[in-house]
Amino acid sequence: MEELSQQTQIEIGDEKYKKYTAYLENIFYNKDKPEELEKFYSEIRDLANVAGLDSGILIEKFKLSLDLNSLEDFVSSAFEILKDIINLNINHPEIFERMRRERIMQAKGNIRLSELVYYDVDLEHGVARIHIAPGKDINPILILRSFREGLKKLAKELEEDERIKEIKADSWIVASNPGLLEKAGFVIDGPITDEERERYFSGDPRPISKSHINRETFLEKYLN
Repeated sequence: MEELSQQTQIEIGDEKYKKYTAYLENIFYNKDKPEELEKFYSEIRDLANVAGLDSGILIEKFKLSLDLNSLEDFVSSAFEILKDIINLNINHPEIFERMRRERIMQAKGNIRLSELVYYDVDLEHGVARIHIAPGKDINPILILRSFREGLKKLAKELEEDERIKEIKADSWIVASNPGLLEKAGFVIDGPITDEERERYFSGDPRPISKSHINRETFLEKYLN
């Protein structure tokens, strides 16, 4: 048992595991939030299914580890429980990217526009929010094509819905490639706030920025 624990500690310190330990630390600090835990358990069910593992057993073991008071002990225990899933994710990231996309697309309130693009609506403020699903396994050219396809489809859907007055796009792509959004007609609004990150992008360490375009400009640009 001691040998196994030492092996786990060595792996946790490995560079390739850093983002997973950071994710587990975030779970530890949010373990008093049932909705956050349920999202995590849902993800574990999907990942375990891909890996051919019993998700029920994994989740029950993980719940026991949440009783640990030490962050270090929790991360070590949780890492050992989920190690097979983590290693599979590292070795076959494309499988998990596809699975994450489907889970996001099927989430309540999300409406698919293309392979990578989806949106939700805030009717109270007359806003449609465009999102780009995970796509690290997809060629950048195809990502751009999917983005344009999604914008054109959204224009057709909003043509008949005059309640939407503004379209917003908040994404890591806005932060990393603002020129792309500007060419698409969007105005760059700058980085998201800490509150917005906590609400919409919890667990995503990448820089994320906001952008918008008004209804008239959007429809004029993408209806044809």
